[in-house]
Amino acid sequence: MKISFRQVFCTALLLLGAASALPGQPTSPQALGVTLALRTGEAAKLVLLNSVRVSGVHTFTSASGRTHLKFTLGTSEGPFDAIMFAGDWTAADRRALESGSASVAGVWGTFANRPSLTVKKVSATPMGTQSAPTAAAQVVRIDRAAVNPASIGKFTSAAQKVHVTYTFTVNGKTYQGVVYAGTWTSATLDALRAGTVTLYGTWSSFEGKPSFVTRRVDR
Repeated sequence: MKISFRQVFCTALLLLGAASALPGQPTSPQALGVTLALRTGEAAKLVLLNSVRVSGVHTFTSASGRTHLKFTLGTSEGPFDAIMFAGDWTAADRRALESGSASVAGVWGTFANRPSLTVKKVSATPMGTQSAPTAAAQVVRIDRAAVNPASIGKFTSAAQKVHVTYTFTVNGKTYQGVVYAGTWTSATLDALRAGTVTLYGTWSSFEGKPSFVTRRVDR
């Protein structure tokens, strides 16, 4: 009986007792708002990595003639191999990965005795992580946040959306913040440049560091 590359790879997936050492936040298709093709038991192991570095994107064809997509994820815990199997990835997914930064959802396993993430979903922008229906309950308020005006900048995502980034200091610690396209206006920029502001938003992470996804800025 001929065994396909997918069968070999999936047979190599192990329940990692040290899963806490691997990057990613537990999530679910419902929390992401998507439908995923998951095998038995994979839903319970699904994790989300928002805004991670991506490199080495390339395709390869298995012995069965199916074309898979492989790449490397750069995280604060180190680089990790990742794969999207034929049928799971699209040309849009590849473009998002080739931009150098993307958000991915997948299942950790092992291949060739190394941790490897089987990616099920790719997004050019951060994906939702809330499991509760009341996302508004997670909004927090940060008073007297000292924004560094020199840190305020704009960047264009692979989806051609312009986002705003900045850093701010509160209680002696400095954090990064982001205001996504569709949320910020010129008034938002003026408020950030004022220096000391009140921020409203939710905590996320970027490249392994806390990142404040900002919904509102008040002087």
